[in-house]
Amino acid sequence: MESDVVHNFRNHVFYHGTSLEAAESIAQQGFQVWFEDAEIGRYTSGGNLGTGLYITCNWRMALWFGPTLLRVEIQPGTRLLNAALPPDGKTLAYLQHEFGHEILKKSPWKVLPKNKRLKHSESICLFLYHYHQTWEKDYRRDKDGAPRWPKRRTLHARRLDDFRKVLIRYGFHGYGNPADDNGLVVFSGDRLVLKEVVVQIPAAQYTILDDADFRRFQNLNDLRDAFQRNGSRRAKKLARQVAATDTDKSLR
Repeated sequence: MESDVVHNFRNHVFYHGTSLEAAESIAQQGFQVWFEDAEIGRYTSGGNLGTGLYITCNWRMALWFGPTLLRVEIQPGTRLLNAALPPDGKTLAYLQHEFGHEILKKSPWKVLPKNKRLKHSESICLFLYHYHQTWEKDYRRDKDGAPRWPKRRTLHARRLDDFRKVLIRYGFHGYGNPADDNGLVVFSGDRLVLKEVVVQIPAAQYTILDDADFRRFQNLNDLRDAFQRNGSRRAKKLARQVAATDTDKSLR
């Protein structure tokens, strides 16, 4: 909980990539995790870090997830765990000494005696351990450059899901590394506010730019200029509507 990302969101700018249709829905109804469909019923949005809304400080990474780039702000009082922090080595050593090495492999409730519970800090430490083993560790790559993930990574991913539930019980609203490929996952839509439609890239151009990792754009001003030249009337109308409701210009 020592990171500035946790304590002071106004020092960081976050982005969310999506479709134009979804951006219009967000502008009208706010961010949503759960959706209703007449045919398939209730379903959720989600990704590598589980169910939730994904945001990142890396606008290029956000664009990979949709041609409409949104700038978003996090509501005051939101509690996000910065998973970029390494787990505390002393706490890990203590837990192994007390409960054996299985505490790093199995769900804690399968290892701990019935009269024992993990402290808040110990749960956070184990969560960070499994997060780093799942996402931050530099695994070897094959000849095509794809990660060669061993079976034990699957084990850590399962434990990560266990501790995700623990974080929710502790009152966290999300977690992640704001600068990596996954970014942050936010469990509840009411913690995010739409502040700006930065760009909407036409479908014909999006595929080409996607292949080039969006390197044609040097910065956000390039994106905004491209939007003014090539954005659809529909997207520009949405951008004006969002701007008209944004009374806080401190991030502009």
